[in-house]
Amino acid sequence: KSNTFRFPCLALIARKYLGILASSAASERFFSQGALVITKLRNRLNKSTFEKISYLKS
Repeated sequence: KSNTFRFPCLALIARKYLGILASSAASERFFSQGALVITKLRNRLNKSTFEKISYLKS
């Protein structure tokens, strides 16, 4: 930030490509989908089956 005036183009590129978005939408979507897969009636799914169902639903 201190060299923004010395290197304006580089600062712009760094902000564009190195900036990290603070969003948890993807992880929230995954956990919501997991709650739809593992229900009271499907509480004995093993890890492999859960992964396959999650893959098919994505």
